[in-house]
This record gives sequence, structure tokens and C-alpha cells, in this order.
Amino acid sequence: MIQKIIFRIFIVAVCCLFFSYCSNSKNSKTMYNLDSKKNYNSWKMLSIDEKIGQMIMIRVSGKFYNREDYRYNSIQDLIVNHKIGGLIMYYADIHGAFHNINLFQSWSDSPLIIGSDYERGLGQWMDGGTLFPSNMAVSSTNNPKNSYLQGEIIAKEAKSIGVHMVFAPVLDINNNSKNPIINLRSYGDTPEVVSRYGISFIKGIQSQGVFACGKHFPGHGDTEIDSHSSLPVINVSDDVLYKNEIIPFKKAIQDSIKMIMMGHLVVPSLDSSYKPATHSYKITTEILKNELGFKGVVITDAMEMGALSKNISNGESVVRAIEAGADIILLPIDTKNAIKSIKIALENGRISEDRINQSVEKIWNLKKEAGLFSGKGLPEWERVESLVGSNSHSKVANYIAANSITLVKDDLNSIPLKPEKLKKISHIIMSIDDNAKDYLKSFSKDVYRTFNNVDEVFINYELDNYLIEKIIEKIKDSDFLIVSSLVRIRMDKGVSTIHPSHLRLLKMIKEKINIPNLLVSFGSPYMDSYDYSDAYIATYGYGPISVKAAANAVFGREDISGKLPIDLSKKYTRGTGVYRSKRLSEFKKKDVNKYNLDKAFAVIDSAISNKIFPGAQVFISKDENIVAHKGFGHYTYEDNSILVDTSSVYDIASITKVLSALPLTMKSEQKKKLSMNSYIYEYYPEFKGKYKNKVRIKHLLNHSSGIKGYIEYFNMNHIKDEQDILYDILKRDLIFEPGTDHEYSDLGFILLKNIIELENRSSFSRLSSNWIYKPLNMINTYYMPSQEKIGNIVPTEYDSIYRKKMIKGQVHDENTYLMGGVSAHAGLFSNAWDIAIFTKTFLNDGVWLGRRHFDKLAVKKTITDKDSLNSDFAIGWDTPSKSKSSAGDFFSNYSFGHLGFTGTSVWADKKNKIIVILLTNRVYPTREKKGIYNVRRSFHNEVMKTLLASSEALILE
Repeated sequence: MIQKIIFRIFIVAVCCLFFSYCSNSKNSKTMYNLDSKKNYNSWKMLSIDEKIGQMIMIRVSGKFYNREDYRYNSIQDLIVNHKIGGLIMYYADIHGAFHNINLFQSWSDSPLIIGSDYERGLGQWMDGGTLFPSNMAVSSTNNPKNSYLQGEIIAKEAKSIGVHMVFAPVLDINNNSKNPIINLRSYGDTPEVVSRYGISFIKGIQSQGVFACGKHFPGHGDTEIDSHSSLPVINVSDDVLYKNEIIPFKKAIQDSIKMIMMGHLVVPSLDSSYKPATHSYKITTEILKNELGFKGVVITDAMEMGALSKNISNGESVVRAIEAGADIILLPIDTKNAIKSIKIALENGRISEDRINQSVEKIWNLKKEAGLFSGKGLPEWERVESLVGSNSHSKVANYIAANSITLVKDDLNSIPLKPEKLKKISHIIMSIDDNAKDYLKSFSKDVYRTFNNVDEVFINYELDNYLIEKIIEKIKDSDFLIVSSLVRIRMDKGVSTIHPSHLRLLKMIKEKINIPNLLVSFGSPYMDSYDYSDAYIATYGYGPISVKAAANAVFGREDISGKLPIDLSKKYTRGTGVYRSKRLSEFKKKDVNKYNLDKAFAVIDSAISNKIFPGAQVFISKDENIVAHKGFGHYTYEDNSILVDTSSVYDIASITKVLSALPLTMKSEQKKKLSMNSYIYEYYPEFKGKYKNKVRIKHLLNHSSGIKGYIEYFNMNHIKDEQDILYDILKRDLIFEPGTDHEYSDLGFILLKNIIELENRSSFSRLSSNWIYKPLNMINTYYMPSQEKIGNIVPTEYDSIYRKKMIKGQVHDENTYLMGGVSAHAGLFSNAWDIAIFTKTFLNDGVWLGRRHFDKLAVKKTITDKDSLNSDFAIGWDTPSKSKSSAGDFFSNYSFGHLGFTGTSVWADKKNKIIVILLTNRVYPTREKKGIYNVRRSFHNEVMKTLLASSEALILE
């Protein structure tokens, strides 16, 4: 007992400490007291060592550093002993970045200024931050406002985590398609496009008090060399430079950009000494500062890059950059050596202290402007939690990505792809990047999930003729070919287009088998030829956000509206882009008058005249064409009753079983929450008795469980609610061995409802809405309609036994009403259009509007798998009985459907691609009326005879 008390005290103490820590870490802005710092009023009070340190920025990350880690000690030494003034944050997660920035700030005598390379947002370097598509993708949206919003969001997230300067935007003009490092990082290939989007981005960044940094002056676009590895030479005249490359920088300066980064570039027309711009006084000071009037902070590109480090020592390179006019030295190879070299240059008079003071004053003023001396520029966890990666930020990023996708060509008018029309496709992924499969994993999964029958070929090696022939042999029987090319733009790789042997493969495919095909470029949009693809989509990126947007465009889930911000060729020039609207429906209305359905409609009119029902709603489609969608009669028999139209909503009774219970079971199985073959006792151990250990979930769906079909629970005084009903079902004996016979059972579906809720820990109605109706845009399908929806709902019956009133907007089924209005066997309200969407999804093997909602094999089983020889039911769906079916005589053996007690029905013929939906309120005003069976048979027969009149499928008995 004493031990238990001691243990409880210990737990309470630990919890108190934990919550105290959490509270402190979340409510405090930083881990240190700002008042304890040398909070100088003026930079002039700094020592010469501190001044030199202010000019240096070193690399840090948000990774965990143990105190014994050499990186921990190295960073601490540089901050504490060498007075480093700034840090550039790279790889991190949000918690790690927040913690480390606070930690590093706590070590410094004066606030550190923090920068990062957020060209595409925090998500580029930090898990959890918002990730944007590339600059070229942003400009392809043809809307500079998107660039502003991107900058604004990046700045908000950066500021919250304690980052004050963003090393973006890229102001280089990509006027050389073979550029291996700028490419899609540029906004375009003209100064106008780059200026327009670059300045918009700058305004967005600086609107939040964060500093933008334009790069790489005087322009890194017109080169085929990556400065990360070698020193590029820009061999163009100064006249060309001033009319092109320099314009975006000039306009950015006019718009008060705070920082400009120098490029490691040789530009002989600007400095005939062949000095890199970083080391050139002529370019940095005379042109950038004096001629263009830039008064802000000049920062070098990373001094560790091969363009400089290959040919000159670290210390000398740093000194030359300062001599040229740089204020901040970014990432020297050896920081201590760099500091030592600057001090030596000061001592021997090569650099004056006045020159150092000029830079330090600018840096100090940046820190003041960032609020670092008042604590405003420090990390705030509450802002991090509310801003970083927020839904509103992600929504903007996804919007930009979706609008960036550019359909450059579509010669066969095949985009968006229609999965329901393609039986087999091939997907080739080509790249020389070893990680290509990882980058395109989500796209590949989407292709496979949407089509199922996919042959995938991954190529990340050079192809010879033999390998090309093997690939062609593998894909030759496909209906369509998707080719995904990945060309990553990154340091030290030196590529800007696909491998020549991969292009040769495309050429050979075109010449030998000529399969309809789509080429999707992830990364660089440039190709040596665009003639070998029937359709070409440019995504300008390979980040998750662009990959997802590409899939949505290919399958018609989003509009395709992007425009090329560059010239790809003489044929495909700037502004090119084929518009495609997203698929809003798989039904077309062009065949409304093609078929004469007068005889079928006469059956409905006669039924109304004979008062079998007061009105009806009909939907008929053949292939993808709507043959009929209309209303007949009125809601009731009263003279002033509302006319039934296509917007009218019906209580669909037992069609609920296939519109909610069936798809939710399928979704739960996809999510591995349960299995069709799971036993009921696994969820309800109290489900015991003869044969009960054999009852599986699939038996509930196909009505072969042996559970009694129906009991009037609403008439039993001891049954008060759903739990009472459930208890009664669980304790009852089975009426036959599962799988050996058939009894249509509402009670089995009540049991299924509770299992689905139990395993998914959510209500049945919420699951139905979130998993089925919202994704399929079935806006008129719901349980328990709200008051504003009731006016559109057709009444069912006057309940003279239970509720003593006319039922309108309440579920007709009494047991469901007792359960609160929601069940798996009844309770749904819907209309013919929504039911048509759902049914077409099953005709399409689980696909609707280019998105797979249900597994193909699972869909097949719901239509074809039958356990009992005495039943026409498969897994959920009914099938036409062999004689005198309510579906009539002409639906094929590949048909499925369901009836509802209130007078509703849906039937679909997979072979002939026909859907027939008939919704009535035949129970109005009472269920005692007869005749609905004959109406259904006659109506279906007349419809099918008309639709199949010219087809061999029509075989009269």
C-alpha cells in the first residue's frame, strides 16, 4: 500500500514538472533573458573582433546536438569566442529549429540575425513548414498576386520561428535552356516576367518585417555551368546585360529590397579583369552600389562553393569579397581562418576599419529593424503553432500548384485521362536520378490506384537498342502510355533535360507502336524534342505539392490553366497552354432526345393516374450519356401539391444499405479496420450460440447470416433505444447456418452499423458524409435533414401506428426512427442524380472523375460474390432474379441494383453500361397500396427495350 502511495506521489510530481516545462516553453518567447545581453545602443561600442564576427554567417541546422557532439561545441565556440553575427538555418524540423535558434541566441552577447534559403518556403528545409512550388511554377499561373501571397506566407512562418532574412527571390533570367542550376528556380526567360513576379514576392516578404534577398547579381541565367562546382563565365555584352539580366535587380532596388546576393560569376563585359562578381569592386561597388543606387546589405553567395574554392584559398577569397564591397560573408569554408585573414588584412592596411564599419553599421541597422534589440525578432512558440504549416497557408500553396500545371500540347484531345475507358496502361518513369522513384512515389501510387492494371517501367540508366526493344515489347499492348520524366535542378549535377537515350526511347515508341501517350515533366520543362509525345504537361517541380497537382490535372480533378512563362521551342512559346476544365460529371446530356421513351414514361403516368404513387423521379443513362432525367407528377395528391423535379429528394429506405453500409464497409476494409471475412464475435464476444461463431461481416451484407430479418422493436415497450435493439440482436438465435440460406435482414445491418462505428470511432452519419458523399459530391444525400432541406423532401406516409402524423423529412422506417434517425439499413434521403453518381462509380470499378474511391476487386465482389444458392444477393448489391425480377427481363447477368420499401429502386447493367433509377413515394398516404412491383417491371422492360433495340443484347423471351 505504501509503495502504491509513493508511486502515485512520484507520478504527480513528474506530471507537474512536465506541464510546467510545457507551459514555460510555450509561453516564453525565448530561453534567455534579453536584459542580460550587451544590448548596445550603438554598433560603435563593439570591439574589432565583434565587428568582424558580425560580418560572418555560418551554417546550422535544427537537428539534435548532444553536448559532446563536435558540431555543438564548434557552433558554441564560434558564437561565444568568435562573436559570429549570424546563422543560416538548414535541415530541421519545426521543434528542432525553434529549440536550436533559442539555444544559439542564448550563447551570443548580441542578438544573432538568422537567415535561410526559403525559395519555396519553410517546407523546403523543415518538416512541417508550408512548401510551395518552384518560381517557374508560380509565374506559370499568370498571376503575380500568387507570388505576393507566397512571399507573405513564407515571411510569416519564418518570422515566427526566429528567421529574419529569406535568401530569395531568384532574380536571374533563365535565358539559357541548358542552365543546370537556375532553370525552374527562375520566374522566366524575360526581364519583364522575372521583374513582375520577383518584385511581387519581395513585397510579400517585406510586408511582414522580414528581409528579402535578390540573387544572384548580376545574373546567373545565361550559363551552362553550375557555380556550385565551377566558375561560370557570362560572355554577353554589357548592353545585353543592362537590357536583360540587370533589369530585375534594378527594379528590385527601386522597390527597396533590403539585401542582394552576389553571384560567383565572371562577367568580362562588366569587369575585364575576369574577377568573379563576388570579388569584383567594379561590379559590387561601382555598378551595384554606386550606379544602381543600392544602399542595402550585400551578401556573398556561399563561399564554400566550387566556383571560388577551387581556385583560391578560403581566407584570401573572404578578404577579396570584403574589398569588393560585400557586407556579409556567407558560409566560409573555414570560419576561424576567414576571421584570422580579415584581421591580418586590417593589420596590414589592406582593409580599413572604416570599410568594416560601413558593413557592420548596415548589419546592425538590420538587426534593429528586425526588432532583435527589443525581443520582437525572437521565436514565439504560440505563433509557430498557429502559423507554420497552417491549413490556410497550405490551401494557398496547393492553389498555386494546381494553377501552375501547364498542358503544353494535347494532339489527341486525351487529357484529362478517363480511367473508366482505359483497360490497361503503362507508366514509364525516366530519370538519371537515383531517388526518382521516391520523388514520384505518390504519382505512381495514384496512377496504379486509379487504373489498377498498370505496367510500370523504371529507367535510371542509359539505354541501348536492346533495352529499348525490351521496353517496347513490354508496353506494346497498352491502351495508353504515361511517361514521367524527372530532371532535378540541384547543385553539382549539371543536367537540364532528360538523357539522350531516354529521348531515343520516346522516338522509337512513336515510330514502332505509336501508343497514345502523355509526357509529364517533373522538374526541368525543357526537352530536346516535343514531337514524340501526343500530350505534354509541364509541372516545373518534383516536390510533393507539384507531384500531387500533376496527378489531379492528369485525371481531371482540377482545371488545367497554366501558361508557359518561357519559350520551349519555336512552336511552344511563352503564353502557350491548353485549357482543360476539371471533370464535373461523367454524364453528358447530349442524348436526351436520342431515344423514344414514350412507352416507359406512359407506365409512370399510368401509375400516377391509378394512384399507385403521386409522383416519381427518373434517371436513365446509357454509356456516359444521360437519356432521361426528369420528374413526374406531384409530391402528394392534393391540388396545390409541389411538382416533382430533378431537385426533389426522397426517403430511399433500403437503398441506404448500398449507399452507406456497403461503401463504409469497403472503406473500412481499405483502411484495414475490418475485413469482409471478419467474424462478428471478434467485435462482440457476447455473440454466442449455435452457428454464431461462423457469422462473418460479408454474411450481413449478403443476407445469409441467419440473423432474423425484421422485428418491430418500435412496438416493444422494453426496447427504448438503439442499445436495447443491439442487445436483443446479439442474444437471439440464428434461424439457419450462415452461408447456407437467405433471409433479407435489416437486423444484420443494424449490427454492421455498430461494428463500423466501433472500429472507426466515429458516428455512422459522419463517416458516410466524410468518406462517401462529400468525396463524390453527392450534395443531396444525407441522414436527418436539417429544417431548411425539408421543403425539398417528398413526404412518405401518414404513420397511424407509431408517430401519428404525416412523415416528411423524418425517416420512414420506424426502427431507424427509434435509433435516432440513422441506421445502416434505412434512414438516407437522396435523389436520382446522387444515386446515379454512386452507381456510375461502381460501373467504373470504383472510379469517379479520375479518382479511385473503391478498390477494383472489392467492387467486383460486391456485384458477383454470392454465398447462398437460394439468394440473388451478392455482397450488398442485389442482382436480377432469374424469373419475374422487378428489374424486368432485359438486364444482363452483369447487372446489380437494390430496392427501397418506400418505392425506390436503382438498377445498373455493367455489360451494357446502363443505369435506371426510379424514385417514388408509393407509401403515400399508406403502404397498403399494391402495384409497385408491376410498375417497376413494366417500366424497366420498356426502358431496356428502347435502349437495346439496336443491340444484340436485346433477347425477347
